[in-house]
Order: sequence, then C-alpha cells, then structure tokens
Amino acid sequence: MNATPTHPAKLLVLAFDSSIRAQEAFLAATRMSSDGQLLVQDAVFLQKRSDGKVRVTETLDISPADAAFNGSLWGALLGTIVAGPVGFLAGGALLAGIGALVAKFTDLGIPDATVAELGKALEPNSTALALLVSHVDEDALAAELRRFAGATIVQTTLSPESVANLRAALTSS
Repeated sequence: MNATPTHPAKLLVLAFDSSIRAQEAFLAATRMSSDGQLLVQDAVFLQKRSDGKVRVTETLDISPADAAFNGSLWGALLGTIVAGPVGFLAGGALLAGIGALVAKFTDLGIPDATVAELGKALEPNSTALALLVSHVDEDALAAELRRFAGATIVQTTLSPESVANLRAALTSS
C-alpha cells in the first residue's frame, strides 16, 4: 500500500508599506495557485492605520450577516414549500438565526487568534497579507517574491531553508 504524501498547510505572513502591494501579492498568489505552483487555502489582509486600529479582511470565513441572509433565503423557500405563507416567515427566521450562529462559531483557515496577534504586531501604516498555503513550489514562490522587494516576512511556518530563500528574494532588486 502506497501512502499519499500529506501537504500540511503553512502560514506565510508578508508585510508591505502599501495596501496595493499586498493586493498585488494576493493576485500573484492566486495566479500561482491556478498554475499549480501552490494551493492557497486562506488569505487575510490586515491593514494597520497610524492610530493603531487594525482593519481585517478575510477571504474565507463567512460573516454572521452573510450566513443569516443566505439562511433566511433558504429557510423562506423551504418554509413556503412545507407550510405556505406562515412557513415563509418561520422558516426564514429560523434558518437565518441558525446560519448566523454557525458562522459566528466556525473558524476556517487562519485562526482568529493568530489574526489578532498579527494585528498587534504589525507596524502602523502598513498592510500584511497572511496566506495559508500548501503544495508550495518554493522556487516559483521565491521567483515571484522578487517582484515585491522591500516586503518583509512577519511570520511563517515554512522550513528555515525556505525562509532564507524567500528573505533573499525579498531583498534582491
């Protein structure tokens, strides 16, 4: 019996002096993912303003409001089919509440605690892109990161050799 190699997810957090550069890096990671050079499982943007407030934009976790809206639509449809007009209201309200509750307690991708820690550690007036990746072609990633010279690695769970290669790519011009 041949065992399939596992590819555990690795965290890579890059800091940029511009939110546009962070978005460009995300687009590059998305392109690399579509080219099979890595698999992006989650991405989170953290933007720290000069007053220290952090704005977090998650790409994977559904918000309670979105889940409530989707739940209400499905609940209204199912309620109407089962119980007519009264079912429309009851089903919509019931599944909206359940959807919001599930979304509040479901944490996919990068853990919220990690995101909070990153926000505290981030320098003011900077933006970080946190990527949860697997199946990484490290040579392709290093080549891509050369385009983002000046960015810094804030945190990662990649191997020390990979980190050294990526840091070298980020310092080359």
